[in-house]
Amino acid sequence: MTLAPALTGDHVICYRLSTDSGQIKLRLWEPVSVSDCQATTPLPYLYAANFNFKTLAEAERFLREHLLANGAFDVPESDFPAEGQIAILPFPTWGLDPS
Repeated sequence: MTLAPALTGDHVICYRLSTDSGQIKLRLWEPVSVSDCQATTPLPYLYAANFNFKTLAEAERFLREHLLANGAFDVPESDFPAEGQIAILPFPTWGLDPS
């Protein structure tokens, strides 16, 4: 997957949907933003997660909910490309008080 160069301050979540042994695999990761990148950063991402689903519809539903919960806008209901990146707001869940 080739990512477009991010502008300073851009935040994205990257994803890849693939099929393996009859399962749909979803890989999610958030790369370190250009503004946060330091020579001491050990990995090129803030987090990476892998999920398995029985159907593409389940994987796309999970992907959509994850993107919306993390500050994405205008996310499709289905028909996601096999891989891509979606712009998100920086720190979308900070400041939420659980009490």
